[in-house]
Amino acid sequence: MTFDQQMTRRQVLRYMSQGALIGGVGSLIACSSPQEAPTPTASYELIVYGGTPSGITAALAAVNAGMSVAIIEPTNHLGGMLASGLGAANAMNVNYIGGLAAKFFLDIGKHYGNASKPGYSFEPHVAENIFDGYISSAGVEVYLNRHLASIYKSGSRINSITLDNGTGLAATQWIDASYEGDLMAAARASYTVGRESKATYRESLAGWGIAQSLAEVSPFLTNGQLIPGVNPSPQESYGAGDGKIMAYTFFTCLTTNKANLAPFPKPPGYTPDRYEGLTRFIARYGITNLAEIVTMQGNVNHKSILLTAGYSEPGFTYSNPFSTDYVGGGWQYPDASWVDRQTIWQDHYNYVAGWLYFVATDPSVPSSIQSEMNRYGLPLDEFTDHGNWPWQMYVREGRRLIGQYVLTQADISTDPMKADSVGMGNWDIDVHHCDSFVATSSPNGASANGVGFDGCILFRVVNYQIPYRILLPNHAEVSNLAVTCCLSASHISFASLRVEPVFMVLGEAAGTAAALAMKSGTDFSGINVPQLQSTLIANGGVLTP
Repeated sequence: MTFDQQMTRRQVLRYMSQGALIGGVGSLIACSSPQEAPTPTASYELIVYGGTPSGITAALAAVNAGMSVAIIEPTNHLGGMLASGLGAANAMNVNYIGGLAAKFFLDIGKHYGNASKPGYSFEPHVAENIFDGYISSAGVEVYLNRHLASIYKSGSRINSITLDNGTGLAATQWIDASYEGDLMAAARASYTVGRESKATYRESLAGWGIAQSLAEVSPFLTNGQLIPGVNPSPQESYGAGDGKIMAYTFFTCLTTNKANLAPFPKPPGYTPDRYEGLTRFIARYGITNLAEIVTMQGNVNHKSILLTAGYSEPGFTYSNPFSTDYVGGGWQYPDASWVDRQTIWQDHYNYVAGWLYFVATDPSVPSSIQSEMNRYGLPLDEFTDHGNWPWQMYVREGRRLIGQYVLTQADISTDPMKADSVGMGNWDIDVHHCDSFVATSSPNGASANGVGFDGCILFRVVNYQIPYRILLPNHAEVSNLAVTCCLSASHISFASLRVEPVFMVLGEAAGTAAALAMKSGTDFSGINVPQLQSTLIANGGVLTP
């Protein structure tokens, strides 16, 4: 059975109007009046859509404040990326990780024998077990492997939803903590996908532009066709916006423990021709070390996280353009139907698994690289119900809310202080490649006809406060919903926000806000923000530099 056959179906849409039915594949998502809604099977004070780390902290914060809570998770597992290969904190300053997020990392440390020291490197199954323990102890109802089928609103309020198996659920408050933002989109909150132009928010780093040009790597085959993964020269003007997004991948967990190791599988439809760009890159630059094409970040218990490799110039860092990031492969994912998302997921699996198999076995790869690569394999004790492969694809960027405030480059570089702060951010502006194409010029304007890449930026930010408003849709659109991962931010600022500790901190803020809204009989916009801030601080939150 292929991975796409194992996945279940979900309905996704971008725009809906009151009372309209928008067709997906299979059933329909309905945006209709509460009178048309079936009687709910169960009712809660808060429903969280997405069992990500952000969704888990949202649920725990709400339960701790006395709310009845349910989580809906479209996969069979809780924990999102932290339980699916990203075995690291991804924080420039761990002192800004507070509240429930800090507790999680302390519990990681305890698991590995450090009772008072946080653990910032860990195995995926350890993270999942800790998250499962939290949710079980808190008594949160969990609906695994279930997806949104219908949503029912009255004015700006979500009243209830129907899941793909017909289960109807009602709630007073709602949180979308998914990486895709499906509840947000179905509820008709405004959002965007892709890059803004430089002019949209006056961002110097925004829009299209060549970040890297490999003039000495030809993009053409002998028959004049383009090598796989390379597109024709784009027609955008410098600094223009477009619908392109950062490359997706899998944070594959690998091991060197031979007793716990499965060899790299040969994926369906594998062909070495798919990696012609990598072959040319290795040959042209005389690469002989694995670390020059991919990074194995040390974890624990003989396990490593596979990351893209990079090299630096002043102000910017470029990833190896032919690494495990599948450049351009996820452009259609954010607004795709669930069936199409399955296909995209499978294509990414085929690409990344094929990359590993190619480097480990293909005779075009130098033996010195292959010797290093073949020290590794898939750990038999991870993802045991999924072929030892992560179930969660790394969706670096999908939909982004356009809410009550849009965080932009200025907010994380020159205007960092916010009166409604609910957390701190300081991860670099970390944009991975968005496109690969035939380059007609290099970044400095010199003539070139090699492979070009755009979108790759690594830029230092200041320590900045994250405003509560970027969690909130416009009140007239959806009043009883907060969004904790698909945040109201530009493409550039989201590239700094998009790390799990930040998502966890914002999940706790949203869950706390939901409880305050319930107690005061209001919605997310109507709560007393200073009271929210004081509650977060009392629970260990860090809201100021």
